[in-house]
Amino acid sequence: MSNHHEKRNSCRHTVGGAITLHPTIRTSRDINAHLLNFSEQGICFSTEKQLIPGTTILFKASKDNYLSADNDDNCQLRSISLVTVKWCQESEQKDQPIHIIGANYMIPPY
Repeated sequence: MSNHHEKRNSCRHTVGGAITLHPTIRTSRDINAHLLNFSEQGICFSTEKQLIPGTTILFKASKDNYLSADNDDNCQLRSISLVTVKWCQESEQKDQPIHIIGANYMIPPY
């Protein structure tokens, strides 16, 4: 397990909710994940599946509304976007292995 150092330049917004990951290559199997936070630059989520840094995935937020933590901030969670995995840390949750993953958006919002 490696140490993660904060590299985002923008504010993180803590949220929770289901997202679905759609790998773009090597497998057609969707992956269930849980969103932990987001920023203008990317997302952080947890899943049982390990994803290698550099992997490109398409994520879709569930039908739940993920709103910005600060009403004065224009940052909103994208409902669907391509992201590139930047880091993956193994952790445990209820004695089950889980991976905490950080990913950057591939396409700018504007």
